[in-house]
Amino acid sequence: MSPPRPPASSKESFASLFEQSEGAGKQRRRQYHTGETVEVTVVAIAREAVFADLGGKQEGMFERPALSDGDGKLRVSVGSRVSAVVSGVDSGTGQVRLTPVVVRASDDDDSASPLAVSAPAAGGAPLLVEGARVKGKVTGIERYGVFVQIAGTSGRSGRGLVPTAETATPRAADLKKHFTVGQEVEAKILNVDESGKIRLSIAALRVDEERGQFESYAKAERSGGGGAGGGNDKGAKPAPRNFGTLGDLLTKKVKR
Repeated sequence: MSPPRPPASSKESFASLFEQSEGAGKQRRRQYHTGETVEVTVVAIAREAVFADLGGKQEGMFERPALSDGDGKLRVSVGSRVSAVVSGVDSGTGQVRLTPVVVRASDDDDSASPLAVSAPAAGGAPLLVEGARVKGKVTGIERYGVFVQIAGTSGRSGRGLVPTAETATPRAADLKKHFTVGQEVEAKILNVDESGKIRLSIAALRVDEERGQFESYAKAERSGGGGAGGGNDKGAKPAPRNFGTLGDLLTKKVKR
């Protein structure tokens, strides 16, 4: 004896339950609140906006100028990671508007070119870019490092630490003999952790400068304008010869 066949309406009932389940899933999408801090990844770039993945098939939106430098050049690309604050949520569409706080360096980004720090279009604290060159003033000197208030910021959110090993001073040096409170310094942002602590380096910035000098010298050598008897070099500026320790080592590698 064959089992009874389900009523014709069972398929409709299943479809109805499935739709209800899908609807419930959509209703359970995370609700974001103004002032909330989030970590997002850029997924699309438009003419006036930059879109980021919030997870759960939700996207947030940055105004493009907020992620651009003073010349209008965009600081991010698809895949870039950004720490941001929710600046608003559209009550009708649920779209989340974001204000960037930190642009994080890519895992495979070994670029040494220092970037300037620019303020978001909406105002407030400057946008911190890992790997960027910043200016600031010394606010404190400790045995383990020097505290620097980044220009344009106020309070702890813009105060970074240059660890002793990153101060470009001799080993075991007394930092109070090399720095004074109120002194203006330049440094490179190494990283900003999720709690907002900023790690800076003066030594890394100097290495970047030396590398840039060496690359300019090597380019001049390849073009035949930097060495003796290198062709028509009238009006050419002599290549810098004193690059410091890193420059000297790199120069020896290319000389034959």
